[in-house]
Amino acid sequence: MNFWLELALKMSFTELVMKTSYSKKLHIIGQTIKTSLSMVLPILFIGSITVLLNGFPVQGYQDFLNNFLGGALRTIILTIQQTTVGVLAVYLTVALSLCYMNQTEEGERLVLKFGCVLGCLTGYFILVGFFAGEPDLSLLSGQGVFSALLAGIIGSMLFQKFASVFKTKKMIFVDGADSVFNAALHVILPFFAVVLCFSVFNCIITGGFGIHSIQQLFMKAVDGIFMKMSRSYFSGLLFIFLISVMWFFGIHGNNVLNQVAEDMFVAIIPGEIVSKSFIDTFVNMGGTGCILGLLFASIFFAKRSSTKKLSRMAFLPNVFNIGELMVFGLPVIYNPMLLIPFVAAPILCFSNAYLLTAVGFMPHVTQEVVWTTPALFSGYVATGSFRGVIVQILNILISVACYAPFVVMYEKKSLDESSSAMNELVGILKKSEETTEEVTLTECEGNAGRLAKLLATDLEVSIGASSVEDEVSVAESPLIMKYQPQFDNTGACIGAEALLRWNHSRYGIVYPPLVIHLAKESDNLYELETYIIEKSVKDSKAFRECYGDKFKLSVNVTVTTLYDKRFVQFLEDLAWRYVLKPGNICIEITEETELVTSEETGNLIKKIRSFGYTFALDDFSMGHTSLQYLQHNQFDLVKLDGNLVKSILSNDRTKEIINSIVYLSKSLDFRVLAEFVETEEQKQALEQIGCLLYQGYLYSPAIDKEALLELGKKE
Repeated sequence: MNFWLELALKMSFTELVMKTSYSKKLHIIGQTIKTSLSMVLPILFIGSITVLLNGFPVQGYQDFLNNFLGGALRTIILTIQQTTVGVLAVYLTVALSLCYMNQTEEGERLVLKFGCVLGCLTGYFILVGFFAGEPDLSLLSGQGVFSALLAGIIGSMLFQKFASVFKTKKMIFVDGADSVFNAALHVILPFFAVVLCFSVFNCIITGGFGIHSIQQLFMKAVDGIFMKMSRSYFSGLLFIFLISVMWFFGIHGNNVLNQVAEDMFVAIIPGEIVSKSFIDTFVNMGGTGCILGLLFASIFFAKRSSTKKLSRMAFLPNVFNIGELMVFGLPVIYNPMLLIPFVAAPILCFSNAYLLTAVGFMPHVTQEVVWTTPALFSGYVATGSFRGVIVQILNILISVACYAPFVVMYEKKSLDESSSAMNELVGILKKSEETTEEVTLTECEGNAGRLAKLLATDLEVSIGASSVEDEVSVAESPLIMKYQPQFDNTGACIGAEALLRWNHSRYGIVYPPLVIHLAKESDNLYELETYIIEKSVKDSKAFRECYGDKFKLSVNVTVTTLYDKRFVQFLEDLAWRYVLKPGNICIEITEETELVTSEETGNLIKKIRSFGYTFALDDFSMGHTSLQYLQHNQFDLVKLDGNLVKSILSNDRTKEIINSIVYLSKSLDFRVLAEFVETEEQKQALEQIGCLLYQGYLYSPAIDKEALLELGKKE
């Protein structure tokens, strides 16, 4: 009995492992295709723009291209087109192999990755049949995407497998050769094995089916679906459905089914409703999937600033039916949440246009229209009637109605996923702070990295939308200024520290160190910190009127901003504009990056002090770095490291360290302030040592401007 139970358990465990491994492999493949298509987006976008520029349907413009500089401008446009989308499949094959290897441990070495690229490219040329007869350059364009997907994914998997197998074999090593040469020798066998597999497979397929390549077999299979069909509503519906489904899986359906379109739909036949121009005009508005509907749904119903920013970027290309930015940027591909509207919207639009033509509301399409012709204009040109424009408007509204609820659901789902990603992101940053290891959050893998990019984009928007001059409520402003009061040992409020709080529309108050870190990564740190300083300086006038001229406001400045060449001039202008007196504003240097203890830094601080600013050093301890700062620079205030204050009641050594700092302050003429003072016992212990300035929850949390002024009135 135990034997059979143990056997069943082993089988169940094995099955579970196999299912998990299979699921992981599918995930890697899906992610590879999705990432690769995003990587070749510059090729797709620029290439599509050149197609638009080359074929813009205005005769005067076409004459200009032909005649300007003897046709040189058209030659330039054609050259860019031919070297981008003209060899799209080649670029995609390279991207696929690199992305697949990058997600595996075996793909870490550059030589191994490049060996995989060589194997996949060779496999692609075999599958596409490029050299089977007269070389056909069109096979290197979007027509070869199917073969590129096969070669890129299967070739990478084969190369990885063979590299693992041959790794255990005795390999050739050339004494005296460099490491790259020897690594390249180790790639020879896996490369040969991959090429051999593709060649044998291609030989079997071509011999068995009497064709010259797998690419041709695929094209014949697709053609075969439509071979026995005539031009009708159902053949048009199937054509649109297949294109949308292919696009969803990352296959350029328009190019794959191009031959079908040429054979069955390209000609406009009197009396027939369906034609390529009919589909382009009334279905593919904005691009495949009626992306114009997705664009407007994103503009009017999306709430994430990154989605709206993408919509603005994609607007002009979408007007000319170039939808790649929305398809790959949102993304639509491999996004189950958007599969239904991406397939349903074009089907409904096609059916609506077909029905309104069949009942006689809209005239038949009689004029061929270039696919880049903008919607509304194309409707009139194709039918010669404004009713064509009306049908296009109806179809746009239908597509918006299809996309809108799914866009809302997709954003909600993304938000749910981002909640856990936010915790993960904050955890990564806190670990980095503890270990002092540098981390680039926007380059992190998975949801955490995607959220970091989203937050960086939103932060940039928030900074751009905030103005020092605007008096807005806390609820309306994404960037909120809080002030934590500072007190002396008599209980008098002698100043405050300005603290930024970013109130994100979706996530609420974001962890403050994360805000600074993202601002730095997105090159917005200077703009953010100068906004904080100027906003605080503006508010400080009201504080001095309430508390008196001795009230000192501290503002945090990172070392990065301190060294910015624009910063000194900014501070000088600020002091002049707000008529600051010496000592009104204290610049508190935070140690996110080490302050260089040099003569240049000393002169910089002296220059800023000459404008009336004072300096404070944050998180001071008796460490070597902190002492170096005091040795080379003049600070007016030193803020104790929070860990010292927190442990003052439980650690006698802590008291000795603080006592030493207080003694040092008398010799070097600076004051000492303790942060994180939360209990009366901590305050009394600090006072006995000689630390007489405090900041912490014992007195007050960070409060807004009005609350701080109200506190002053009570005093």
